[in-house]
Formats: sequence, C-alpha cells, structure tokens
Amino acid sequence: MKTWLPTSTAGSLPKPSWLAQPETLWSPWKLSSEELLAGKRDALRLSLDDQLRAGIDIVSDGEQTRQHFVTTFIEHLSGVDFAKREIVKIRNRYEASVPTVVGAVERQKPVFVEDARYLRQLTKSADQMGASGPDDHDRHAV
Repeated sequence: MKTWLPTSTAGSLPKPSWLAQPETLWSPWKLSSEELLAGKRDALRLSLDDQLRAGIDIVSDGEQTRQHFVTTFIEHLSGVDFAKREIVKIRNRYEASVPTVVGAVERQKPVFVEDARYLRQLTKSADQMGASGPDDHDRHAV
C-alpha cells in the first residue's frame, strides 16, 4: 500500500549522554579519537533504531555525528578562523560565539559523505540528511 503522507523528522534528535551533554548547544564531545568515531556511529544507529520503531517513513541521521547543524559544516571550509571568535545574536533569540571569516571561503572536499554512506548502509528505508545553507552560514560566522 502506498503511503500518502510519509512521516519524517526535522532537525537534530537528542544525543546520548555518554556522547555529549544533552540539551546543551555546542556541547563538547565526551569521547575523542577512535572512541569518538565509534561513539558517533553508535549514536547514529541508536537514533535510526528509535525512528524505525516509531514508524518514521523517511529516516535521518538525527545529526548524531555533528556538534551543531551549521558550524560542523563551516569547520570544513577554508577561510574561517575558529580561534578568532565574536559574539553575535542569532535569530534574535540567543547569543553565540561564532568564528570569523578571514579569507576566501571554499569547500576543499566533500562534507558528511561518510556519515551519509553509513546511514544508507544501515537502512533500506528512504533517508535524508539535513544540510545547512548560506543563510545559516551567514548567521554563524562573521
């Protein structure tokens, strides 16, 4: 039977407390190195299992492998200095310490490809991954 209105999620799902502090924006990872990579993959798998048990038709990675939806993408761009930060107000709701653009901004290599491959390897369901765009980047770097 065809699903007339497929269900999905939008945005990040809670990360396990052993990976990052829950409900904390830009929470630092609690693991490092190879343990962090394995922990992110475990969290992605657990998030996927939760979505499938809930009957979600189009599953996502739940942003389990990213500290933040936007800045994790920006970390992969040249021309952005994360050591030189400024405080800005984002969406008129909260202040954040954001990196500074110091030169030409370029993406040197694909971003999140391995995470997408891993998600696809885990499920036969339709899947999606969130992607931040220029409007998001503009608010999260100065």
